[in-house]
Parts: sequence; structure tokens; C-alpha cells
Amino acid sequence: MHVNATPAVPSLIRELNERSVLDILRANGALHAAEIARHIGLSKPTTADILRGLCESGLIQEYSPGEDDSKRARSVYEAISDVKITLGIDIGSRFIRAAVGDLNQNMRSENSVPVTSLTLKDLTLAMHKSVDSVLKKSGYSLKDVASIVVGTPGVIDQETGVVSIAGTISSLDGINLAAHIEKEFGIRPAVENDINLVTAAEQSSGHGQGINNFAVLSVGSGLGSGLVLNGQLHRGHKGAAGEVFYVPFGDPRDTHRSATNPSGDRIAEITHALAKKFKKSILTEPYSTVDILDAAKSGDELGKAVVALEAERIALYIAAISAVTDVELVVLSGGIGRQASFFIAPIKKLVSEIVPFPPRIEVSALGDTGILLGALNIATALACDRVFNEIHKPAGNVPGLAGSM
Repeated sequence: MHVNATPAVPSLIRELNERSVLDILRANGALHAAEIARHIGLSKPTTADILRGLCESGLIQEYSPGEDDSKRARSVYEAISDVKITLGIDIGSRFIRAAVGDLNQNMRSENSVPVTSLTLKDLTLAMHKSVDSVLKKSGYSLKDVASIVVGTPGVIDQETGVVSIAGTISSLDGINLAAHIEKEFGIRPAVENDINLVTAAEQSSGHGQGINNFAVLSVGSGLGSGLVLNGQLHRGHKGAAGEVFYVPFGDPRDTHRSATNPSGDRIAEITHALAKKFKKSILTEPYSTVDILDAAKSGDELGKAVVALEAERIALYIAAISAVTDVELVVLSGGIGRQASFFIAPIKKLVSEIVPFPPRIEVSALGDTGILLGALNIATALACDRVFNEIHKPAGNVPGLAGSM
């Protein structure tokens, strides 16, 4: 009769404990075995057995940080961050951006490629160029990638990967982007709305850390929002949660939302409409968003008038989000939203006048990398699952071992 010397620990419980150890090491960095045991509430012998198994699987490593100091020679353990890598892709109307991350959610490299044409063919070529460049820069290749997350404008059907209402990138409307990316790169990606990815980034490393109910309002070339409710990213029934452009302010049949839209495609029209009242303005056509905001900061009367209207319009959408969701916080993002620090006071004032429980309002500090940070955040969770599950495949499911005895 064969006797197994290993303590009889049910495999499922052992896997859960192994995953807990990995998550703790990824969240806290290198730790001593005793510290790990305290974190997961297991005995030292059981913890030591789990650590041994994870080392043998190649998921963690043991080393002595104080080898030259006998008083600090105790071993510590850390998760190996580059067993596999993750890839984030941001499809924008002006740039295609890509980033490589590791399993500890560190961005290893990033790259951006200008968009020369919005046809699907040219967007795809730009994606390849950006991905090839960022992989080369990081020292990895596609075979090292465990997961891909792609951010794009539009409403994403999470079951099929089909994009709709892609705004300025109309070539993506009706495209099964998940299948297209899989065909091009050989890996089935997760496809997310770009503002949802910014929201995920705010939750993990921005103003939304530790907040269960908050929203991101992105005001830039377009208008959209992302929601975290009860600690979870909320996509909605069809993936269309947060499409605040469709809130019917004013004439509900005005498909341009002329009276309320604060995005970049309307700010020039607002400036044009007000220009006759401010003959001494330094602003001249064609009016760019950057020039308008810079003029307002410098005290130009036309610029200030435009920004005052922008503040009112932004406040309306914050109030609408707040009235429905009662979020604690709204983070302003996007090319215009991230510049709102100098006119945030009138936004806060109007919101507080409209709704009885106004949210705190902050300006995002994530910059242009918000979408990529959110993509890597989600990609890391997917990759960690895949890497962990790979070592627990039954022998018969491992390539090359089928039918072996």
C-alpha cells in the first residue's frame, strides 16, 4: 500500500491558498514566510509547503536580501512578475497606443503611433506598428503575452466583441473587434469601452481608490462616462452604461445636443457664436480647444465666456449622473476635463445648486495613459488567472502529454 507523505490537503483548498499567497505577494512585494502565514491565517508548516510548491512551479522565487549581513539573512519570497506579460492597446482617433505590463501590474514599456487614416485597414497597420515597437522596446515577443485588453470608443457587446456607436471612428461600427484582433495577433482579447478603462485605472491608481461608488466623466473629442457601483465596473445590459451624451437635455430630438454638449466638436461652435461680442479677443478661426483654454487662462474675455459655458454644461452632466446613481465622487477626464482645474469652482457651485447630495468632484491626474493603465489592470487579472490555471491543468490536458501513462 502506497502512503503519501504529503499532508492530506484537499486540492481545491490548496489551490485557493496558493492563489492567496500569490495575490498577497503581488500586492505587497517580497515578504518573509512568517509574514505570509499571518496574512493568510495558515500555520507556518502549511505556508512553507505552499511556498515550496509555488517555487517549484516557477511562479515565485526565494532569495536572501541580506546575504552579507547575518542578522538579515532570512529568506523572503516574491512573485515572479514576468512569467508572462500583458498587452494593452488604446485605439484613438489621433493615436494608437500600446503598453506592455507584467504580472505585478507594472508598465514595462509604452508606445504611440499617429493615426494617418481612420479606415480599418490603416488602423490595423498602426496597431501592428505600435505593438511591434512596444514589444521590441520591452524585450518580449507575442509568444510571451498571456492576455490582451483593447480600449476603443463605442458600445461593446461583451459576449460577441462587436462594436457599435464608435463615434469618430465609424469604420469600427459593426466590426467584431475581438475576432479581428485575434486574427491579427493570434490571441483572443478582451475589448472594453475606452472610458471604462479610464474608470478602471482611477479605481486602481487614481482618485477612485477605496471608493465603492464613483463615476468618470470624460470630456474631450467626445463625451462619455464610466461607472463603478458597489465596487464593480458597471457596463449595463448592452454595454451602454455611461453613454451620457444621450441624456435628452433641451430638445430631445436634437441629435447633436447643441444646447448642452461640452465636447471638443462643440466648443469651437460655441466660440464662433460668441465671437461677435468680443472683438478684442486674441482668438481667431479656426478655433482649437487648446487655444480657447489657453486664452481663458490668460484672461481673454472670449475665452473666459466660452469656459463659463463649458462649466455649466459639464455641471449638467455631473448632476444627471449624480441624480441617478448618488455617487460619492465624479472624476473629470478627457482632453478638456483634465484641464478643468482652473474652472472647477463654478462647476462645483452649479452642481451643488442642482442636486441635494452633490458628489466630490476631482480632476484626473492620470494623463494620456489612463486608458492603457486600465487596460493593463484588467489584462493583469486575466493573465494571472491563466498563468495560475495553467499549472493546475490535469496531465491529460497538457499539450504533449495526451494519452501518456
